[in-house]
Amino acid sequence: MSIEVTASRVRLVRVGLGPAWFTCLAVSAGVLSAAVLGFELARPIHTTSPSGRAAIETVITIAAICTARLLVANFQRSGRLPDLLLLCALVTVALTDFVYCAAPALVGGTRAEAGGGARLACELVVAAAFAAAAFAPGKLIRSPNRGLIGIAGVTGAATVIVAELLEKATGSRWSASLQETGLQGAVNHPVELAVTAVAAIVLVVSGLAFLRRAQRGANRCALLAGASFLLAGARLQYLAIPAVATNWITPREALRLAAYAMLLASAYWEYVRAHRAEAAAAISSERERIARELHDGLAQDLACIAAQGQRLGAELQREHPLMVAARNALATSRGMIADLSASTAPTTEAALRLIADELRHRHGLEIDVHVEMTTAPGRSNDFDLVDREHIVRIAREAIVNAALHGRARRVDVVLSGTGGGDLVMRITDDGWGITEPQGCGMGLRTMRARAAALGGHLSAHSAPDGGTQLELTVP
Repeated sequence: MSIEVTASRVRLVRVGLGPAWFTCLAVSAGVLSAAVLGFELARPIHTTSPSGRAAIETVITIAAICTARLLVANFQRSGRLPDLLLLCALVTVALTDFVYCAAPALVGGTRAEAGGGARLACELVVAAAFAAAAFAPGKLIRSPNRGLIGIAGVTGAATVIVAELLEKATGSRWSASLQETGLQGAVNHPVELAVTAVAAIVLVVSGLAFLRRAQRGANRCALLAGASFLLAGARLQYLAIPAVATNWITPREALRLAAYAMLLASAYWEYVRAHRAEAAAAISSERERIARELHDGLAQDLACIAAQGQRLGAELQREHPLMVAARNALATSRGMIADLSASTAPTTEAALRLIADELRHRHGLEIDVHVEMTTAPGRSNDFDLVDREHIVRIAREAIVNAALHGRARRVDVVLSGTGGGDLVMRITDDGWGITEPQGCGMGLRTMRARAAALGGHLSAHSAPDGGTQLELTVP
């Protein structure tokens, strides 16, 4: 029997969002900010809409609250210093925008946004907090407790309060008037212009640092980079419109809204990733526990039964039902242990080799496994855990069928694929060939069900030179 399983087009990575996509999104945010700034410098525009401005500020406030909640959950899970610094940065920028943008817009009025020196001080702190989060090492904090979270929140709130109190104490509330527009209007206030420029530059540098981390596979850092670029663009709009009324809608509001959306997306992405990692770790731990219990308990007892049964061979004979049941139960338990161990293997290749080792000893087969896959930029070179289990179980069933039904003595497993997603898996043996009609047999039906779970199709037919060919195709 010759069994050849050809998975000619199995997707290594389902169509999704890879690191390259996130990097392009961050770069696009930077380009958009620069384009908006250039357009504004050429022709400053705004529209007057009190209700529209209030709606935008409300959405920004809600996004900030949701992001803060997710960042708290992320920090409690990871205990990493960058998460704590991000929380501090978010609280500061959210309170700054609420006090100097949202609150006046919600109350109504036509005056220029207040803040002056206090607002500039807060913007500098926001930029510094983003930079700290971007350059901080992924250091773990021993006790990621609520006290540290409270300190981060109080620090952000204290920044706004202290800045406002200092400005009131010095009586130096100053800002540009609504009549001052364009670059000349910004030049008339050199201190405010300089502080705004420094804050924007720090945000751009922070975005580049986040982008560098994103290129190493940290997708959420790409979103943080995009948010930094957008916030920098919103700050630099001061060059075009030094003063904005509380009932105006300018391109700055669009940039701020997009920045908060990316901050929320980054926090949610990390939350989902951590949740999935915890679930995968829990499943892996449970499988390892079951494997240990099987190995130390049931498998040991069955091995003892089989060994003791050898002494009764003269009376019971090798094919006595008791002897057969003991051997089958022992083989089944060892197979379950191998399957559970394969599910926690780091790669599909490692999982296939574990299964091959178990079946080699169980059936006395000569099994060779060869894996060769190339990786395209922005794509993973392996399956996720669920898809890997389906592929490995299909391979196991094909090898077992070759040994039990085809009386094969040698099986070759070849796994190859390209970075574009095409994969070929061949399992070839020297057995007798397929003997059951199409669609018959529990093993074949199970393999087809697994192929369907992968989103593909499995077909089986006799090979021209004898044996069997199974073809698994996943578009």
